[in-house]
Amino acid sequence: MQALVKYHGLKDWKLRLPYHDSISVNTTSMKTEASITDAKGGGVYVEGKPNDSANSRLQAVVSRLDPSRKVTDFRIDSKNIPSGKAKGIGYSSSAGAALTLLAHKIIVGKKADLPALSKTARLFAASASRSLVGGFSRLYAGKDDDSTYAERFADSRALDLRMVIVPLPSRVRTEDAHREVLSSPFFAARVESAQKRCDFMEKAILGNDLDEVGRLAERDTLELHSLTMTGDSGLIIMTEDSIRIIRRVRELRSEGVKAYYSMQTGPSVFVNTSEKDQDRVLAALERLGYRAYPSGVGGEATIL
Repeated sequence: MQALVKYHGLKDWKLRLPYHDSISVNTTSMKTEASITDAKGGGVYVEGKPNDSANSRLQAVVSRLDPSRKVTDFRIDSKNIPSGKAKGIGYSSSAGAALTLLAHKIIVGKKADLPALSKTARLFAASASRSLVGGFSRLYAGKDDDSTYAERFADSRALDLRMVIVPLPSRVRTEDAHREVLSSPFFAARVESAQKRCDFMEKAILGNDLDEVGRLAERDTLELHSLTMTGDSGLIIMTEDSIRIIRRVRELRSEGVKAYYSMQTGPSVFVNTSEKDQDRVLAALERLGYRAYPSGVGGEATIL
């Protein structure tokens, strides 16, 4: 999942309520798959290893679905495709969506109302609520649990966005970054700016305006990382590779290629482009020595 307008910081950590709305788009080339592998118990295993963080987060989801159940009542195996230690790709979002939908299938059984279930997925990660409903989705930052949910407002029929994704590793924890930004002197301005940008972004997507979507995502990226860098710890998440890719994207745009960079809370880079220019962007980044993944607009979380 690529967050086009990112949220940063949480006003309620237990309910994972963000300060402002956010907008994202699911991808087609990266995903999380989760499955029940043992009904006798064990909790969540990620890439074959037990994961305490995933257990803790999913327990909040399971308790919402049925207060009497525990995540250790069954064993769930989860894997990211492609696997790796990249940060800023949205794997916690897709994992939260997959695990929530799977838990709902086990505990509730009936077909899920995804916008309604997004309130439960949010307990795993706020961004998981957007991944769950898929396409171009918006997370509405309400005043409480019930009014904070995600809804899909468009798919590839509105904007046939293409992406080229470059995964990059980092040791920075997203949770630490969310806490860090609250100490930035620019945080209040960011909340106001991002809220307004969501309206502009939604209008651009529905208006099939790729250039405006790209410009808005770039502005949001720079604002987000500026906020992180001006917190008390001066946390810098971009790496030399991130900057190198950004510079190449700007060069491509000066050559007439539709190419706009976008980053989340990590060094990985998404390049937003058109169907016509996707292969050229992919080739340019691979010539720099990076493994890149082409992608289109992905759908909702599904039971296979």
